[in-house]
Amino acid sequence: MLSTIISSAESFIISNVSLAVFVGCILEQIIVPIPASLIVLSSTFLVMQGATFSIMALGTLIMKIVIPASLGITVGSLIYYILAYKLGTPFIERTGKYLGVSVEDVEKVGEHINESRYDDVFIFIARCLPIIPAIAINLFCGLIRYDIKKYLVTTFFGSAVQILGWGLLAWFSGNIYHALEAKVSFLGNVVLVIIVLVVVGFIIYSRRQSRKEENN
Repeated sequence: MLSTIISSAESFIISNVSLAVFVGCILEQIIVPIPASLIVLSSTFLVMQGATFSIMALGTLIMKIVIPASLGITVGSLIYYILAYKLGTPFIERTGKYLGVSVEDVEKVGEHINESRYDDVFIFIARCLPIIPAIAINLFCGLIRYDIKKYLVTTFFGSAVQILGWGLLAWFSGNIYHALEAKVSFLGNVVLVIIVLVVVGFIIYSRRQSRKEENN
Protein backbone atom coordinates (compact mmCIF):
# COMPACT_ATOMS: atom_id res chain seq x y z
CA MET A 1 0.00 0.00 0.00
CA LEU A 2 2.74 2.46 1.02
CA SER A 3 4.88 1.58 -2.00
CA THR A 4 1.87 2.19 -4.27
CA ILE A 5 1.30 5.64 -2.74
CA ILE A 6 4.98 6.55 -3.08
CA SER A 7 5.04 5.33 -6.68
CA SER A 8 1.91 7.35 -7.51
CA ALA A 9 3.39 10.46 -5.88
CA GLU A 10 6.61 10.07 -7.86
CA SER A 11 4.69 9.64 -11.12
CA PHE A 12 2.62 12.76 -10.40
CA ILE A 13 5.70 14.86 -9.59
CA ILE A 14 7.57 13.65 -12.68
CA SER A 15 4.54 14.40 -14.89
CA ASN A 16 4.05 17.87 -13.37
CA VAL A 17 7.59 18.62 -12.19
CA SER A 18 7.86 22.16 -13.63
CA LEU A 19 4.59 23.25 -12.00
CA ALA A 20 5.48 21.51 -8.73
CA VAL A 21 8.90 23.17 -8.60
CA PHE A 22 7.49 26.59 -9.53
CA VAL A 23 4.77 26.50 -6.87
CA GLY A 24 7.12 24.94 -4.30
CA CYS A 25 9.71 27.71 -4.74
CA ILE A 26 7.04 30.42 -4.45
CA LEU A 27 5.94 28.90 -1.14
CA GLU A 28 9.58 28.57 -0.06
CA GLN A 29 9.99 32.34 -0.33
CA ILE A 30 6.80 32.98 1.63
CA ILE A 31 6.96 30.13 4.16
CA VAL A 32 10.61 30.39 5.20
CA PRO A 33 11.10 26.90 6.81
CA ILE A 34 10.70 25.15 3.42
CA PRO A 35 14.18 24.99 1.79
CA ALA A 36 14.31 25.50 -1.98
CA SER A 37 17.36 23.26 -2.10
CA LEU A 38 15.27 20.31 -0.86
CA ILE A 39 12.61 20.96 -3.52
CA VAL A 40 15.24 21.12 -6.28
CA LEU A 41 17.28 18.15 -5.03
CA SER A 42 14.28 15.82 -4.71
CA SER A 43 12.71 16.91 -8.02
CA THR A 44 15.97 16.60 -9.94
CA PHE A 45 16.66 13.19 -8.40
CA LEU A 46 13.30 11.92 -9.69
CA VAL A 47 13.45 13.53 -13.13
CA MET A 48 17.12 12.97 -14.01
CA GLN A 49 17.65 9.54 -12.42
CA GLY A 50 19.84 7.36 -14.60
CA ALA A 51 20.29 10.05 -17.30
CA THR A 52 23.83 10.27 -18.66
CA PHE A 53 25.37 13.71 -19.04
CA SER A 54 24.66 15.32 -22.41
CA ILE A 55 23.64 18.70 -23.81
CA MET A 56 20.10 17.43 -24.28
CA ALA A 57 19.88 16.13 -20.71
CA LEU A 58 21.34 19.41 -19.41
CA GLY A 59 18.69 21.25 -21.42
CA THR A 60 16.01 19.11 -19.76
CA LEU A 61 17.37 20.02 -16.33
CA ILE A 62 17.37 23.73 -17.19
CA MET A 63 13.91 23.75 -18.78
CA LYS A 64 12.13 21.53 -16.25
CA ILE A 65 13.89 22.49 -13.02
CA VAL A 66 16.15 25.56 -13.19
CA ILE A 67 13.86 28.01 -15.02
CA PRO A 68 10.63 27.12 -13.14
CA ALA A 69 12.45 27.22 -9.79
CA SER A 70 14.10 30.57 -10.56
CA LEU A 71 10.77 32.04 -11.67
CA GLY A 72 9.13 30.71 -8.50
CA ILE A 73 11.80 32.25 -6.29
CA THR A 74 11.56 35.57 -8.13
CA VAL A 75 7.76 35.73 -7.90
CA GLY A 76 7.68 34.57 -4.28
CA SER A 77 10.38 37.01 -3.19
CA LEU A 78 8.27 39.94 -4.42
CA ILE A 79 5.88 39.45 -1.47
CA TYR A 80 8.36 40.63 1.15
CA TYR A 81 10.02 43.08 -1.24
CA ILE A 82 6.67 44.85 -1.74
CA LEU A 83 5.73 44.72 1.96
CA ALA A 84 9.08 46.26 2.98
CA TYR A 85 8.80 48.75 0.12
CA LYS A 86 5.35 49.90 1.26
CA LEU A 87 5.55 49.51 5.06
CA GLY A 88 9.24 50.02 5.78
CA THR A 89 11.11 49.15 8.99
CA PRO A 90 7.98 48.89 11.22
CA PHE A 91 6.85 45.86 9.19
CA ILE A 92 10.15 44.07 9.85
CA GLU A 93 10.02 44.96 13.55
CA ARG A 94 6.48 43.56 13.93
CA THR A 95 6.88 40.40 11.86
CA GLY A 96 10.61 39.62 12.14
CA LYS A 97 10.24 37.04 14.91
CA TYR A 98 7.75 35.09 12.78
CA LEU A 99 9.91 35.32 9.66
CA GLY A 100 13.14 34.35 11.40
CA VAL A 101 14.81 37.65 10.52
CA SER A 102 15.43 40.89 12.43
CA VAL A 103 16.08 44.50 11.58
CA GLU A 104 19.73 43.86 12.50
CA ASP A 105 19.92 41.06 9.90
CA VAL A 106 18.60 43.39 7.23
CA GLU A 107 21.00 46.12 8.31
CA LYS A 108 23.92 43.65 8.00
CA VAL A 109 22.92 43.07 4.37
CA GLY A 110 23.06 46.83 3.92
CA GLU A 111 26.54 46.96 5.45
CA HIS A 112 27.79 44.26 3.07
CA ILE A 113 26.33 46.12 0.10
CA ASN A 114 27.83 49.43 1.23
CA GLU A 115 31.24 47.73 1.43
CA SER A 116 30.83 46.56 -2.16
CA ARG A 117 31.57 48.94 -5.03
CA TYR A 118 28.80 47.46 -7.16
CA ASP A 119 25.39 46.95 -5.55
CA ASP A 120 23.97 44.96 -8.45
CA VAL A 121 26.92 42.57 -8.54
CA PHE A 122 26.77 41.99 -4.78
CA ILE A 123 23.04 41.21 -4.84
CA PHE A 124 23.56 38.87 -7.81
CA ILE A 125 26.36 37.02 -6.01
CA ALA A 126 24.29 36.89 -2.81
CA ARG A 127 21.56 35.14 -4.81
CA CYS A 128 24.07 32.71 -6.35
CA LEU A 129 25.58 31.70 -3.01
CA PRO A 130 23.13 30.77 -0.23
CA ILE A 131 25.18 32.47 2.48
CA ILE A 132 22.86 35.37 3.28
CA PRO A 133 19.20 34.41 3.99
CA ALA A 134 17.09 35.20 0.92
CA ILE A 135 14.37 36.83 3.00
CA ALA A 136 16.88 39.35 4.41
CA ILE A 137 17.86 40.31 0.86
CA ASN A 138 14.20 40.58 -0.18
CA LEU A 139 13.36 42.85 2.76
CA PHE A 140 16.45 44.99 2.36
CA CYS A 141 15.85 45.56 -1.34
CA GLY A 142 12.27 46.59 -0.59
CA LEU A 143 13.37 48.77 2.31
CA ILE A 144 15.82 50.81 0.20
CA ARG A 145 13.38 50.70 -2.73
CA TYR A 146 15.92 49.01 -4.96
CA ASP A 147 14.99 49.38 -8.63
CA ILE A 148 12.36 46.73 -9.41
CA LYS A 149 13.76 45.87 -12.86
CA LYS A 150 17.26 45.29 -11.47
CA TYR A 151 15.73 43.36 -8.58
CA LEU A 152 13.90 40.98 -10.90
CA VAL A 153 16.94 40.44 -13.14
CA THR A 154 19.45 39.86 -10.33
CA THR A 155 17.02 37.63 -8.41
CA PHE A 156 16.15 35.46 -11.41
CA PHE A 157 19.65 34.97 -12.80
CA GLY A 158 21.32 34.72 -9.40
CA SER A 159 18.78 32.11 -8.31
CA ALA A 160 19.26 30.28 -11.62
CA VAL A 161 22.98 29.87 -10.91
CA GLN A 162 22.28 28.53 -7.41
CA ILE A 163 19.50 26.20 -8.62
CA LEU A 164 21.68 24.86 -11.43
CA GLY A 165 24.33 24.02 -8.84
CA TRP A 166 21.82 22.15 -6.66
CA GLY A 167 20.41 20.41 -9.74
CA LEU A 168 23.79 19.19 -10.97
CA LEU A 169 24.61 17.95 -7.47
CA ALA A 170 21.36 15.97 -7.29
CA TRP A 171 21.79 14.65 -10.84
CA PHE A 172 25.32 13.34 -10.37
CA SER A 173 24.58 12.07 -6.85
CA GLY A 174 21.55 10.24 -8.23
CA ASN A 175 23.66 8.55 -10.90
CA ILE A 176 26.20 7.47 -8.27
CA TYR A 177 23.36 6.15 -6.12
CA HIS A 178 21.92 4.10 -8.98
CA ALA A 179 25.36 2.73 -9.86
CA LEU A 180 25.90 1.67 -6.25
CA GLU A 181 22.34 0.37 -6.03
CA ALA A 182 22.97 -1.90 -9.02
CA LYS A 183 26.19 -3.21 -7.47
CA VAL A 184 24.59 -3.71 -4.08
CA SER A 185 21.67 -5.48 -5.75
CA PHE A 186 24.09 -7.75 -7.64
CA LEU A 187 26.06 -8.54 -4.50
CA GLY A 188 22.80 -9.18 -2.66
CA ASN A 189 21.77 -11.72 -5.30
CA VAL A 190 25.18 -13.42 -5.10
CA VAL A 191 24.94 -13.65 -1.30
CA LEU A 192 21.39 -15.01 -1.60
CA VAL A 193 22.52 -17.73 -4.04
CA ILE A 194 25.40 -18.66 -1.72
CA ILE A 195 23.04 -18.90 1.26
CA VAL A 196 20.62 -21.08 -0.72
CA LEU A 197 23.45 -23.38 -1.83
CA VAL A 198 24.75 -23.66 1.73
CA VAL A 199 21.28 -24.51 3.04
CA VAL A 200 20.68 -27.07 0.28
CA GLY A 201 24.13 -28.56 0.86
CA PHE A 202 23.48 -28.80 4.58
CA ILE A 203 20.15 -30.56 3.98
CA ILE A 204 21.76 -33.05 1.59
CA TYR A 205 24.64 -33.66 4.01
CA SER A 206 22.23 -34.19 6.92
CA ARG A 207 20.18 -36.71 4.96
CA ARG A 208 23.27 -38.66 3.96
CA GLN A 209 24.46 -38.77 7.52
CA SER A 210 21.01 -39.99 8.64
CA ARG A 211 21.06 -42.77 6.04
CA LYS A 212 24.54 -43.89 7.11
CA GLU A 213 23.40 -44.07 10.70
CA GLU A 214 20.30 -46.07 9.68
CA ASN A 215 22.41 -48.50 7.65
CA ASN A 216 24.81 -48.97 10.55
